[in-house]
Amino acid sequence: MATYAALQQDVIDLVNRSDCTTTLAQQFLQQAQRKIMRTLRLPALEQRQQIVVGTTTNFIYDSTSGIYFIPSDFIQLVYIYDDDNMLERVPLRDFLAKEARFGITGKPRFYTRIQNGFQLTPKPQSGHVFNVIYYMDDQALVNSTDTNVLSTVCPDLFAYAAALYACDYFNDKRKAVFEDMFNKLHIEVQALADASDEATVDAAVQPSFQYENDLLN
Repeated sequence: MATYAALQQDVIDLVNRSDCTTTLAQQFLQQAQRKIMRTLRLPALEQRQQIVVGTTTNFIYDSTSGIYFIPSDFIQLVYIYDDDNMLERVPLRDFLAKEARFGITGKPRFYTRIQNGFQLTPKPQSGHVFNVIYYMDDQALVNSTDTNVLSTVCPDLFAYAAALYACDYFNDKRKAVFEDMFNKLHIEVQALADASDEATVDAAVQPSFQYENDLLN
């Protein structure tokens, strides 16, 4: 684990330049966090929201339209489920067909993305409970003693990602060296996270989510 102050010093030591200031190290770490969050998927970054239809605020779930609004810290959806059913994500065309087939209201079985939200069908009635699991954006580091998931789980990966942006800033020719180490560390950290899941899940179970390049487009 590393605090924000320790990470800044790690970057300064790694870059090893007299003109790499604390302020610049902070800038490189902010850029590094955005880079890592685009690709790294850790269990510690999973967020769970429980929705109670008719009770949960409309800013999160609109019970009239049946839309769950994508939260501000959202990175990627994992799955949506209720007490005994994993909802299936389908394209909009199939969603409309299933809505016509299974009815507008009832126990939800499917969902699709529409603009900045996920719409369920059939639309659950008041009192129905369902859960949304998604990968969240990591907390920003602000104060010297701050830590977050990345600084706790993989501070070395964090520092090497920052060093890549330092190389861009200084036009430093060591970028290939730093990038090679970053890629190796990224593979190791992601493999460890994946292995933790595989150790507790039946290998016969199908993937619980689908990737879509246009998720937020």
